[in-house]
Amino acid sequence: MTTRGKSGYVRGMGEIKNVCLIDGPQLLATAFDKLGCDVLRLAGSGGAVLDLGEALARAREGRGFVPDLVVQIESLGRRCLLAGLDSLACPAMLWCMDPHLNGYWHAPYARLFDLTCSSQRAAIPALAGRGAADVRWLPTFGLSSPSPAHGQRTRDVAFVGRQSAARPGRTWMVRLLERSCAGHVLTVTEGLSFGAMLDLYRDARIVPNESILDEVNFRLFEGASCGCLVLGQDLGEEQASLFEPGREFDTYADGVELVEKLGLYLKNPRLTQAMGQAGRARVLAEHTVRHRAQRILEYGRDATDLRARGREADIWLALTVATMWEAGMFGGSAREVLARLAGGAGAIDLTVSPEMVCAAMRVQAMAGMTAPLATTVDSLLAAGLWEDSAEANLTGSMAALRLGRFDAAKSFWYRHIRNTGIKNPGPPGSPDDLRILWARNAARRGAVIRSGFAFDPATHLPASASECLLAVLNDRPEDPPIMRLLDTMLRPLPGYSQLRVGLLSSLTLRERDDWRLTLDLALANLRSYRVEPGLEELAMAQRLAKSQGQERAFARALAAADRSGLLAARLAPAG
Repeated sequence: MTTRGKSGYVRGMGEIKNVCLIDGPQLLATAFDKLGCDVLRLAGSGGAVLDLGEALARAREGRGFVPDLVVQIESLGRRCLLAGLDSLACPAMLWCMDPHLNGYWHAPYARLFDLTCSSQRAAIPALAGRGAADVRWLPTFGLSSPSPAHGQRTRDVAFVGRQSAARPGRTWMVRLLERSCAGHVLTVTEGLSFGAMLDLYRDARIVPNESILDEVNFRLFEGASCGCLVLGQDLGEEQASLFEPGREFDTYADGVELVEKLGLYLKNPRLTQAMGQAGRARVLAEHTVRHRAQRILEYGRDATDLRARGREADIWLALTVATMWEAGMFGGSAREVLARLAGGAGAIDLTVSPEMVCAAMRVQAMAGMTAPLATTVDSLLAAGLWEDSAEANLTGSMAALRLGRFDAAKSFWYRHIRNTGIKNPGPPGSPDDLRILWARNAARRGAVIRSGFAFDPATHLPASASECLLAVLNDRPEDPPIMRLLDTMLRPLPGYSQLRVGLLSSLTLRERDDWRLTLDLALANLRSYRVEPGLEELAMAQRLAKSQGQERAFARALAAADRSGLLAARLAPAG
């Protein structure tokens, strides 16, 4: 059976032969070529919009190329957006490589495509929940790399990764590696070319892995491709479905377990050889670039025509530009961004969508455009626009606070609780009270963070629970109840141990008798590779619990977090 989409392209009418690959690596282009496809590679320029229609027209003139499938790969160094996708007579696919960091702008951009692929399975619900119609898992890939025997390799451990003040956990991990690998050959470096990195891995037995937000990353596939034993964080079922823990790679839950397993593997080159080769065999069997190219073609063949078109497509592109501009990832002035949102109409039509309203207010606030921002706020309240949109009410309320208009800010809160039917917790007495109300409300809706967004309370309007609380802490630094509330919201989220170390350290200085708080600090330290401080806090938590007659409660709480039993073993019996 064949189906015809709104654009006129027909599904089920033969194989995909012509693939237009945008910002894709040469490895992927070569894989498509070996599968019998004719590939047109296009490269966009960072912070700009590429008119795909014009680019394809030039390709038709030069070589008669008409695509059967268009695939854009998120470029990690060059953020290019496409215009003209709605005019394609073939499926269009977006492959998001960093959804854990960029999902906040991937979501509107995905509306321009029929199909969105996420390298992170865990990110699929968030992308789908924000409007991407068809989201599928497509992990990154490894490669067919030579793999010398471990006995021929000159380095015991190698880590390639950038260290910076923004990533303290990585610096702490490197220091732990340096202490743990004393007497062995450890190489830590950054800034290598891809080829030089692979050369280094092929000369190393063990590759420790650390990710930004507890996501499955490139290093896992790259290290395994070279026959290294990859030793990475325990990331759960998603990672375990790609490589078998304990056979094809191994995992650690915290710095103590990392040190323990490093010691084991440094003494057992035959074991690292066997596990490294098992990981490489898994790459060759399931995770090469050819496998991913085949899957892309499969997805393309059964794609449904779902992308936005016409003015709707222009709006989603404008919203993507505005979101990236707010994050400092796109060039141009605020007026240019607002003009794009207006679509040439002169003024932004606030009735189009709540997303349009929120984008306009965020750009106006960030640019210090006080008068236009006040007009937008007043227009929303006067016309009763988007009263049932939590995002529009939150943004309007935060915009009103930016203008110093507390009554208007409360009006957005009151209309939100009126239209959602939630229990009225009482009138907020101050702007910070209002921000806390919004933070609790956003957390209940699951809007705790904007992953990867570098929020600045002096510049940006809060758009999530954590950002509302960070705005409060900007006015009331180290406020214990606010820090505790923020920690409670962040605790269930993967990848935030490093931030929690700071929060919990400050809290324990003020609440010295709370053994549960001290235990939380110990565990956050240990997950952030701060082994000595973590063990010291762990012992302190045990002593506090004993002094309060709660040793059993402490033991139960520790056991829930201590999968290996190593932490309990490190604790001397409380005496």
